[in-house]
Amino acid sequence: MKKIFFSFLLLLLAVAVQAQIQEPVKFKSELKNLQAGEAEVIFTGTIDKGWHVYSTELGEGGPISATFNVEEISGAELAGKLEPVGEEIAAFDKLFEMKVRYFANFVQFTQKLKLTDGAYKIAGYLEYGACNDENCLPPTQVPFSFSGKTEGTAASETVQTEDTVVAGEADGTAGTTVVEN
Repeated sequence: MKKIFFSFLLLLLAVAVQAQIQEPVKFKSELKNLQAGEAEVIFTGTIDKGWHVYSTELGEGGPISATFNVEEISGAELAGKLEPVGEEIAAFDKLFEMKVRYFANFVQFTQKLKLTDGAYKIAGYLEYGACNDENCLPPTQVPFSFSGKTEGTAASETVQTEDTVVAGEADGTAGTTVVEN
């Protein structure tokens, strides 16, 4: 009887812990080769109903803005800033007491790169904030890692995150490699 009670208690605890984990936003990341010497990292997110993801450059004292963070880069350099894509909503937020910009249902962020050498590697993460009408999640990171060769040389390209490794071909022509997080 004690074993059954202990097993039931353990199962109940596991269900309670699982219920605490919220993942209202799911992102995938991809590297898209544009014309020779240019590429862009694209983060595409689906957002659960009732939740929203904040846009870029919201200012001090507000929610977490979406940011592109580089931990390692070689053979490439950033070209411009992280750009939000999609139907951005601007509204006054009572919680932060300021006007904010956010996305509901779907969001996409892009960061252009200039590929400066035949071989490139870039690794880092997208950081973003998400809230609903009741609460906000802590800042969330979407890791990415892309490497390959450009300049028309056929080479293997590896895309890696903490959970997934996807291999594809990068030959300097337009192409896309996708990683789901």
